[in-house]
Amino acid sequence: MGISKMFIIILIYGGIFTYIYQIVLANTKIIFYVKLALLIILYGFFSTTIWFTYKGQEDHINNHSGLEPISFTGEAILTIVVFSIFSVVILFLNILQKRTKSGSK
Repeated sequence: MGISKMFIIILIYGGIFTYIYQIVLANTKIIFYVKLALLIILYGFFSTTIWFTYKGQEDHINNHSGLEPISFTGEAILTIVVFSIFSVVILFLNILQKRTKSGSK
């Protein structure tokens, strides 16, 4: 997967993640758990998409190249780890933004 594709995926994911986090401003526990569940589902969807994209490329190259088999498992795991770190950073930035908004009122 090229850098431009990863940048687009990260940009889309970051926008959707921030939108879901900011969409409901109520402070009830039920709303918190619904938002948390949606964010976990979103993270799982994008992580599995990344994994299956790398595995699909690997299978395609191994089936059609005629060369020795290759593995993209290391690259897929590295991408998912960086993606996870990005998710945590976005989550902390959203929490910080929400605290500064509520503190300025």
